[in-house]
Amino acid sequence: MSPAEREPRALDPAGEAALAEAAAMTGLDPAGAVVLQHRQHAVVRLPRATGRSSAVAKIYKPGEDHSAVQCQTMAAHWLRDNGVMTARPLSAPAVTRQGRLVTFSEDLGDGGPVSSAQLAHLLSALHALPVPEHLRLPVLDPARQLLARIAALPRRVLAPGDRYWLYGQVTAAGQQWSAHLWPQAPAVVHGDLNTFNTMLSPSFGPALLDLESLAVGPALYDLAFVAWTRDGFAADPHGYEEFRTAYGLDVTTVQRGAAYRVLARLRAACGVVIALEAATHDPAWMPEATHRTACLRRQSEGPPAYPWDWNSREAPVMRRPGEARSD
Repeated sequence: MSPAEREPRALDPAGEAALAEAAAMTGLDPAGAVVLQHRQHAVVRLPRATGRSSAVAKIYKPGEDHSAVQCQTMAAHWLRDNGVMTARPLSAPAVTRQGRLVTFSEDLGDGGPVSSAQLAHLLSALHALPVPEHLRLPVLDPARQLLARIAALPRRVLAPGDRYWLYGQVTAAGQQWSAHLWPQAPAVVHGDLNTFNTMLSPSFGPALLDLESLAVGPALYDLAFVAWTRDGFAADPHGYEEFRTAYGLDVTTVQRGAAYRVLARLRAACGVVIALEAATHDPAWMPEATHRTACLRRQSEGPPAYPWDWNSREAPVMRRPGEARSD
């Protein structure tokens, strides 16, 4: 069973207190709150938030930067005003006495992830927007973010020698990223695409969610995520064909594949870090982390032989490396 299925379905007392205080500050009703997601931050639905309709609250982990959350709120309004569907905020971020930040947004309803073609259309619309100077979005720097996450990993999941090697791999990938001559002008990128961060809303249609990693950088970075689901996770290649046809560009062939080689190295390192982070909370993820690390080592030694058949965080059952899929 995946960590996603084992994540807690109830708020801790501190989260409940933060939600109640923030709801009172914004005039919303927190009664009957239902936890939708409890990962780094908690996301809950308030079924009677306004007395007429529901709303969704996001309770941030302690220490989250207020200016960054405020930027996400402004970015959501900017996207909606420019035709890119996302949940519209209902208020400014609330700061509780515990220092926890809480945001409230309209409820897009329950829905699964978007299709490959729908994701392509969403990203095409996002990437076509002029970079908004008023949002002061950060410049995308994936290696810097990964290095900080590696430093935070406990020794029980990453021995000193492996940490040194992984740190070196990410540093080298970051140098490639910085030196690469990207073929397009910088665009607004989502920066953290996964199945949790898109939704086919019953009422609003395809939508992008979770704008925490919104940044300015090569649009190819977002496109590489979809190609990587095929190459790293052995996803159905027809999905990528559908995506690249709808978007009108194949990231794996840009600059004769040079751009994707840089991006795939970063995606692989990110996948290793994600698995190690999962293993800090769930030891069942350690074999997957070891498998992913072995794949990254082979990638650094020569041309990678895709697909790697990684387990997805959303998979209902953890397969052993090389074990056949049941779906």
